[in-house]
Amino acid sequence: MQVFHQFLKDLWQSPHILLILTTLMWAGHANVLKVSIGEVSPMLLMALRWIGCSLILLFFLWSDIKIYLPKARKQWRWLWLMGGLGIAGFTTCLIIAAQYTSVINLGITQSFIPALVMLLGIVLLKNTISGEQGLGLILSMLGAFVLVSGGSIETIKSMNLNFGDIIMLIGCLCYACYTLGLTKRIELPGMIMFLFFSFFASLTHIVGLSFEFLNGNVVWPSPKGWLAVIYCIIFPSIISQRFFMRGVELIGANRAGLYVNLVPVFTAVLAILFLAESLYFFHIVSLILVLGGIYITERFKRG
Repeated sequence: MQVFHQFLKDLWQSPHILLILTTLMWAGHANVLKVSIGEVSPMLLMALRWIGCSLILLFFLWSDIKIYLPKARKQWRWLWLMGGLGIAGFTTCLIIAAQYTSVINLGITQSFIPALVMLLGIVLLKNTISGEQGLGLILSMLGAFVLVSGGSIETIKSMNLNFGDIIMLIGCLCYACYTLGLTKRIELPGMIMFLFFSFFASLTHIVGLSFEFLNGNVVWPSPKGWLAVIYCIIFPSIISQRFFMRGVELIGANRAGLYVNLVPVFTAVLAILFLAESLYFFHIVSLILVLGGIYITERFKRG
């Protein structure tokens, strides 16, 4: 027991292990969504995920919620935008995209988020970038085009792009807006704020679930579907979020953010090992372009 306690103590002081485990759980999320197809309907899965997440956090944080609720009420519009549109928009697109594209594509597309954050910062916040950062942005965008076109120029000419990848890019746009929104965050403890995000994400997905129900497309979870629900609640939501926040506390947001680049790598490895997906040359080209672009923008980041 003492050995286990020491292991947990050492783990909590190791930002690198915490952040690697975080990205591994996020990568596992995309694979689990693919496995859940036919076992539980998409909107039901996401609704159960965020409702479950909200209830668990509410149970553990109830005494703190009563303290911070007045401040949260004053900022409910911001909390709704962040959780109900930012997070819920991303997860909605992710679960829809999983129906139409490969897990490897899901992972690589998510690596485009840092470039979108920078692009939106230029457009919305009037941020300025260096020439090197501009090159990094162009490389990342080129990598996204290679991915959605399957590496085919003819596909781009005909605009017959992968529907799932386009939906995933829209989801990445939602998450990029969410990331920018965090720069204007209100003074709430991280997990308290995440609880409110989860609550508003739940409301959005309940609306989506109502449309799924009215269309007669609800698939109640099978045993495998319930395992997918439980995984989505515990690992990519609650545990990974806490691990990521701890990692940021230990080494700062900029260095911690670089670990997100591991998500497409882990996603591809897990998909090849457990889902027997194939890795094609255009995947490698896309990944090199996107990650290379991210490296350049981080390497020459101002300030």
